Amino acid sequence: MSRHVKVDVLIVGSGAAGLSAAVTAALNGASVLVAEKESVIGGTSAWSGGWLWIPRNPLAREEGIEEDASVPLTYLQHEMAGQPADARLLTFLRYGPEMIDFFRHNTVVQFISGSRMPDFHDSPGYAQGGRSVTAQPFDGRLLGDWLHRLRPPLETISLAGMGIAGGADMAHFFNATRSPRSALYAARRLLRHVWQRLRHGRGRHLVNGNALVARLLRAALDAGVNFQLNAPVERLLTSAAGVTGAVLRSDEGQVQVSANAVILACGGFPHDKQRLAQHVAHAASGYGHFSAAPPGNEGMGSAWESRSAASLTTRSDTRWPGRRFPASPSPAACSCRSRTWLNVLSRGLSPYCPTASASPTKLTPITTLLPPCWKPRRLEKLRRRGCLPTAWRCAAMD
Repeated sequence: MSRHVKVDVLIVGSGAAGLSAAVTAALNGASVLVAEKESVIGGTSAWSGGWLWIPRNPLAREEGIEEDASVPLTYLQHEMAGQPADARLLTFLRYGPEMIDFFRHNTVVQFISGSRMPDFHDSPGYAQGGRSVTAQPFDGRLLGDWLHRLRPPLETISLAGMGIAGGADMAHFFNATRSPRSALYAARRLLRHVWQRLRHGRGRHLVNGNALVARLLRAALDAGVNFQLNAPVERLLTSAAGVTGAVLRSDEGQVQVSANAVILACGGFPHDKQRLAQHVAHAASGYGHFSAAPPGNEGMGSAWESRSAASLTTRSDTRWPGRRFPASPSPAACSCRSRTWLNVLSRGLSPYCPTASASPTKLTPITTLLPPCWKPRRLEKLRRRGCLPTAWRCAAMD
């Protein structure tokens, strides 16, 4: 059985990008439908740390952190190996602060300033803080029944499914084996979380990416946005004027959606092996490609783009292996060829790492490839890292 739906804006994907677009369109008077192929909302965003890099944001300015617009641009260009700034980059830097203000003043999406969150590298234009923001923790009860449609935190970076926020919250967990006060704090958080899971099926104190998605979801529901879950797109509808909608496959049958605008916010193709082989060199050579994105992120959005004659641009991304890595103190990181490449004096990863090529001594920019690696740790160092599971998933060495 099929049905027809007409909306002003159809958004495919329910991560932070899709939900942000949905809220913005709805608050400007548009009727909006968000189509999500999975049974839960949030995509990769719900698994993330939830931090946004927005230079010159209003929270930083309220704390007295001011900088000229050219400074973060200089930093970005250096991190991008001197690539010229295009319209997208300039637009991001110009309108990012306005975006933060828009959500703060019109929705439940509220942020915490990262005034002490430095940029990763001492590149020209880097800042000691004030360029990052993250969502404030959120009470999941405010979502009602929608809480159970929110993607749970990634187990790898949570403790028994409990999200742990950066800053003081995380510090208590890392100090739990050394400080009675931190041990009591961690025990209370864990007991409350276990009780909530037993009684409600999941934790209701939401932090990090879960808090960001939850706040955006609450804002979308408040703005009248409609959702269609378990509804992958079968094909885009096109005419001489361009894309005019899409056909969804739902549990009740096909849904033909006519829309004045279609926004594909469904991520890249981290789990599409065929497309990875076309665009990622080490995947084509049989070298493992690992992604933190949910398994359902198979790149159908880019496939629809190619079929509808839309342009497609790919990017190379860095993969971060673990909750504390690259931010944690570490003497070294070793590749499978036993080559050390972590710069312990930096705030994170060295800008270079070993490539997967035949040459074990060749270095390649880290934005191109981060190979499987190990962090050697002495057992007493692990004991000092508290009760977070990722601290113990590192290789321990006496």
